[in-house]
Amino acid sequence: MLLILYPTACYASEENDLWLFLSSYEDIGITIEDLAFFLATHGYNAEPSTNDSYVTVKMKSGKEVYLTPNGASPRLADLWMTPPTSKTGPVQVIPGDAIKINATYNMTHDREFIKTISRYTMFPVTPLGMCYDGSQKMDSTYSGFGYNVIFLYDPSGFASQGHIWVAVENKNEPNSWIAVDSYYGVMEDPEYYTAPYSFSEFQYLDSVNPKWRLI
Repeated sequence: MLLILYPTACYASEENDLWLFLSSYEDIGITIEDLAFFLATHGYNAEPSTNDSYVTVKMKSGKEVYLTPNGASPRLADLWMTPPTSKTGPVQVIPGDAIKINATYNMTHDREFIKTISRYTMFPVTPLGMCYDGSQKMDSTYSGFGYNVIFLYDPSGFASQGHIWVAVENKNEPNSWIAVDSYYGVMEDPEYYTAPYSFSEFQYLDSVNPKWRLI
């Protein structure tokens, strides 16, 4: 069961900061003891469980989260809301591959596909500065026509207010995409094919920056 949380800003910030910290490191062979020690040296209140099956991290708020090394999977460890040994089964906060960091996507050169995507909606979808709402509307539109859609997010965009847009996959050319901005429309600028964060579900934006909203 996947759990996406919308807790108070303080709690969310602590958990998100920890998750992004884990995303900055890789160590295939890290052990429970090593993971706890590594976190402790970086200021976290972290201790290995008594049976060495996970690491408990106690937040400043008093809340506890649980970490398990994930081997060759992306990031240093997986983050859980309940101990992995819980009889009811673990509940993972964010899947290990939910958010890609600094990913680059291949731009399609299929003119017919690009023309088709540009005709599905009228641009601008939303006024300038309303990319939060615009990207969701584009996702709904393109997904409704059976296309695979991803969100790309740059926290430094638009004078550090943050900018989010989508890329739509070409059904006839797997792993090739066309970027679409909710204000400017179809974009072929290479800058639109890479971003600090990208994800397939809009709800993961809150895991990157829970306070980010454009009114």
